[in-house]
Amino acid sequence: MNETLSWMAWWVHADGVVKGIFVILIGLSLAGWTIILHKWSRFQRLLNRERRLRTALESGQERGDQNSLLGDATHTHLAGSDSLRQARVAQAVREQRVELESGLTFLASIGVSTPFIGLLGTVWGIMHALAGLGHGAALSLDLVAGPVAEALVATAAGLFAAIPAAVGYNMLIRRLRRVMTLAEGNLLRLMTPESGGSHGRMDA
Repeated sequence: MNETLSWMAWWVHADGVVKGIFVILIGLSLAGWTIILHKWSRFQRLLNRERRLRTALESGQERGDQNSLLGDATHTHLAGSDSLRQARVAQAVREQRVELESGLTFLASIGVSTPFIGLLGTVWGIMHALAGLGHGAALSLDLVAGPVAEALVATAAGLFAAIPAAVGYNMLIRRLRRVMTLAEGNLLRLMTPESGGSHGRMDA
């Protein structure tokens, strides 16, 4: 109950600019968590599919699992000479990676920018609080401590948004590298004569 009242008191006494910054930080935090959860789930599904395809290729099974990251791209671009085929597949790989990286730049921006946005809110809140106190009696520690503590909430909100975004970005980049490494390895297996004899017959 006391915590609820303290939050209500902070919101009532906070300046409009600080309130706006706090709302922005909460929105960025929610956006960051949405990107992290969505990308992690997608990368995990892709990783599992590529692992299943690698197992099938290594065991000599029929390459029926084309539902992989690069399976469709490989199947589409196999026509033509070897050099043209390799160029087309390499372009497909780049396009896939760019598509998978969508949203990660924004997540990194959240991790970098939100501490400074929170700091801006804190500085503005302290200036506003001190300006209001300056018109009254002589300043004391008790009079200053309350407004300063309220202003520091903006910094805490900035860190609350930044830390998960920074950690999530690094985790997602590592997971994306694992997915692409597996996918490119499977791609090489699909394009070699041993695993892709049918394609060699098609080119002949």
